[in-house]
Amino acid sequence: MQIGTTSSKMNRNSYQFINLEYLELMADGDPEMKVVMLDMLITELPEELEKMRKEFDEESWEILGSTSHKMKSTLSFVGNSMMTEANKEIEAICKENNNPTQIGEMIKTMEALVPGILLEIKQEMTKFA
Repeated sequence: MQIGTTSSKMNRNSYQFINLEYLELMADGDPEMKVVMLDMLITELPEELEKMRKEFDEESWEILGSTSHKMKSTLSFVGNSMMTEANKEIEAICKENNNPTQIGEMIKTMEALVPGILLEIKQEMTKFA
Protein backbone atom coordinates (compact mmCIF):
# COMPACT_ATOMS: atom_id res chain seq x y z
CA MET A 1 0.00 0.00 0.00
CA GLN A 2 1.42 3.39 -0.89
CA ILE A 3 1.51 6.32 1.51
CA GLY A 4 -1.70 8.27 1.49
CA THR A 5 -4.17 5.60 0.56
CA THR A 6 -7.34 5.53 2.59
CA SER A 7 -9.38 2.69 3.94
CA SER A 8 -12.39 3.33 1.72
CA LYS A 9 -12.58 1.98 -1.81
CA MET A 10 -14.53 5.04 -2.81
CA ASN A 11 -13.31 8.36 -1.45
CA ARG A 12 -15.93 10.66 -2.83
CA ASN A 13 -13.90 13.78 -1.99
CA SER A 14 -10.96 12.31 -3.95
CA TYR A 15 -8.40 13.14 -1.31
CA GLN A 16 -5.20 11.11 -1.22
CA PHE A 17 -4.54 11.19 2.55
CA ILE A 18 -7.93 11.49 4.23
CA ASN A 19 -11.35 9.89 4.10
CA LEU A 20 -13.89 11.96 6.02
CA GLU A 21 -16.87 9.62 5.70
CA TYR A 22 -16.83 8.74 9.41
CA LEU A 23 -16.39 12.38 10.41
CA GLU A 24 -19.32 13.35 8.17
CA LEU A 25 -21.42 10.60 9.74
CA MET A 26 -20.60 11.86 13.24
CA ALA A 27 -21.26 15.49 12.26
CA ASP A 28 -24.71 14.37 11.05
CA GLY A 29 -24.88 16.93 8.27
CA ASP A 30 -24.08 19.87 10.58
CA PRO A 31 -21.45 22.02 8.82
CA GLU A 32 -20.55 23.84 12.05
CA MET A 33 -19.89 20.56 13.81
CA LYS A 34 -17.76 19.40 10.88
CA VAL A 35 -15.63 22.55 11.09
CA VAL A 36 -15.19 22.06 14.84
CA MET A 37 -14.10 18.46 14.29
CA LEU A 38 -11.72 19.37 11.45
CA ASP A 39 -10.20 22.13 13.57
CA MET A 40 -9.72 19.62 16.40
CA LEU A 41 -7.82 17.32 14.02
CA ILE A 42 -5.53 20.14 12.88
CA THR A 43 -4.63 20.83 16.49
CA GLU A 44 -4.59 17.37 18.04
CA LEU A 45 -2.94 15.27 15.37
CA PRO A 46 0.48 17.01 15.38
CA GLU A 47 0.42 17.44 19.17
CA GLU A 48 -0.34 13.78 19.85
CA LEU A 49 2.23 12.57 17.33
CA GLU A 50 4.88 14.82 18.88
CA LYS A 51 3.97 13.39 22.27
CA MET A 52 4.31 9.85 20.90
CA ARG A 53 7.76 10.68 19.47
CA LYS A 54 8.89 12.05 22.84
CA GLU A 55 7.58 9.00 24.70
CA PHE A 56 9.35 6.73 22.21
CA ASP A 57 12.63 8.63 22.60
CA GLU A 58 12.28 8.34 26.39
CA GLU A 59 11.40 4.63 26.09
CA SER A 60 8.22 5.24 28.09
CA TRP A 61 6.42 2.25 26.62
CA GLU A 62 3.45 2.17 28.99
CA ILE A 63 2.75 5.89 28.52
CA LEU A 64 3.25 5.57 24.75
CA GLY A 65 0.76 2.71 24.68
CA SER A 66 -1.75 4.86 26.52
CA THR A 67 -1.22 7.80 24.14
CA SER A 68 -1.57 5.46 21.17
CA HIS A 69 -4.82 4.10 22.60
CA LYS A 70 -6.23 7.63 23.00
CA MET A 71 -5.20 8.48 19.45
CA LYS A 72 -7.46 5.77 17.97
CA SER A 73 -10.54 7.98 18.14
CA THR A 74 -8.73 10.91 16.50
CA LEU A 75 -7.48 8.70 13.69
CA SER A 76 -10.94 7.30 13.02
CA PHE A 77 -11.99 10.79 11.92
CA VAL A 78 -8.93 11.15 9.65
CA GLY A 79 -9.67 7.94 7.78
CA ASN A 80 -6.10 7.08 6.76
CA SER A 81 -5.58 3.33 6.99
CA MET A 82 -1.78 3.53 7.17
CA MET A 83 -1.93 5.91 10.15
CA THR A 84 -4.55 3.75 11.84
CA GLU A 85 -2.62 0.53 11.28
CA ALA A 86 0.71 1.98 12.47
CA ASN A 87 -0.97 3.33 15.59
CA LYS A 88 -2.68 0.00 16.24
CA GLU A 89 0.66 -1.82 15.99
CA ILE A 90 2.32 0.70 18.34
CA GLU A 91 -0.36 0.14 20.95
CA ALA A 92 -0.08 -3.65 20.65
CA ILE A 93 3.72 -3.64 20.91
CA CYS A 94 3.61 -1.39 23.97
CA LYS A 95 0.94 -3.53 25.59
CA GLU A 96 2.87 -6.76 24.97
CA ASN A 97 6.25 -5.09 25.65
CA ASN A 98 7.41 -6.85 22.49
CA ASN A 99 10.28 -5.43 20.38
CA PRO A 100 9.71 -1.70 20.89
CA THR A 101 12.47 -0.86 18.39
CA GLN A 102 9.92 -1.40 15.58
CA ILE A 103 7.91 1.53 16.92
CA GLY A 104 10.41 4.07 15.59
CA GLU A 105 9.67 3.11 11.99
CA MET A 106 5.93 3.25 12.61
CA ILE A 107 6.21 6.72 14.09
CA LYS A 108 8.29 7.80 11.08
CA THR A 109 5.53 6.51 8.80
CA MET A 110 2.95 8.49 10.77
CA GLU A 111 5.14 11.61 10.74
CA ALA A 112 5.53 11.31 6.95
CA LEU A 113 1.75 11.17 6.49
CA VAL A 114 0.80 14.09 8.73
CA PRO A 115 1.75 16.97 6.37
CA GLY A 116 -0.46 15.59 3.58
CA ILE A 117 -3.28 14.88 6.01
CA LEU A 118 -3.17 18.38 7.47
CA LEU A 119 -3.04 19.96 4.02
CA GLU A 120 -6.14 18.07 2.91
CA ILE A 121 -8.00 18.85 6.14
CA LYS A 122 -7.24 22.53 5.60
CA GLN A 123 -8.45 22.23 1.99
CA GLU A 124 -11.69 20.71 3.29
CA MET A 125 -12.08 23.58 5.75
CA THR A 126 -11.91 26.15 2.94
CA LYS A 127 -15.27 24.79 1.74
CA PHE A 128 -16.82 26.30 4.86
CA ALA A 129 -15.10 29.70 4.80
